[in-house]
Amino acid sequence: MSVSFRWTEEHRRLRVAIVGANGATGQELVELLLDAGHPPSLMSLSARSEKRLRARGLELRVEPIALGGAARCDLAFLCTPSEASLELAPRLCAAGVRVVDLSSALRLRPDVPLVVPEVNGDLLAAEPSLVANPNCTSAIALLPLAVVERLFGLSEVVLVSYQAASGAGAAGLEALRHELADLGAGGKGERAPDSPFAAALALNVLPAIAEVDAEGHSGEEHKIAAELKKILRRADLVVESSTARVPVERCHSVAVHLLSQRDIDLPLLEGAMASTAGLAWCDDPHGPRPRECAGSDPVHVGRVRRGARGPRSLSFFAVGDQIRKGAALNAVQVAGLLAARRRPGD
Repeated sequence: MSVSFRWTEEHRRLRVAIVGANGATGQELVELLLDAGHPPSLMSLSARSEKRLRARGLELRVEPIALGGAARCDLAFLCTPSEASLELAPRLCAAGVRVVDLSSALRLRPDVPLVVPEVNGDLLAAEPSLVANPNCTSAIALLPLAVVERLFGLSEVVLVSYQAASGAGAAGLEALRHELADLGAGGKGERAPDSPFAAALALNVLPAIAEVDAEGHSGEEHKIAAELKKILRRADLVVESSTARVPVERCHSVAVHLLSQRDIDLPLLEGAMASTAGLAWCDDPHGPRPRECAGSDPVHVGRVRRGARGPRSLSFFAVGDQIRKGAALNAVQVAGLLAARRRPGD
């Protein structure tokens, strides 16, 4: 699999911390950096508990989280819960460490750039010390939406997501596998012990992700609307979404229905999507599909068709690996577009 980001010799000299290395996203970051040739000796891995992590044939030590170790690095990826990022990110930045935060803690702060490089990577020209990584579903939806915005302008976006079990981390994936194994052994596939989901996921669909507020909107739905507006720099954009968890191991899917500001030239749009970096065009009328897209870098887009509301109406279906482009890959792409900066005094 080709690595679709720029990681130079200068970047390979950086001391890189991955905080939260034991989780699915942290492990993916480790593998991406090893694939890019980053020396294991310059990687500091930490998590809440110590362990040995196997990646690309190597056995790497993961140490308990300690600020001192990360603060001696040049670059830190925070694959941590929001409360941990809120504490760690400002302290690391104050120590001269550049930080890419993968949590939701800082995404909507006006002074923190929220970046999908193919969409608003120009924000990295200012060489920020702290960059936020978007929600995984937002990142996947944004690549095709940005093409429509650039060519025809967006007026309204209605999005339905079908999100994989691993979007809830290793615990979500383990819960699904436990329930499927129980079904295979003749059981009922009841909700797994310690499952992060509200109900059994196997052979099921859960129509809300994260907590639901008094008005019936889930936390995930709030994130998608706010992040699409910020990254597209369209505070006026109308965004509605419904998010669901489905019994898929890996890859989030989105069905999008939209209205544009100008009439859509469908052949022009299809050509642009097929040639846009980070997008993979799918001609299969029954695709793209999560099973085939898992482990790949691009966002796969297909079923592009005119909608029922006139020449400014459009529908499409997109699938992306939420651990890669939705999280780890996007974070490394961000870091790769920033100058390889050493800590002051080094």
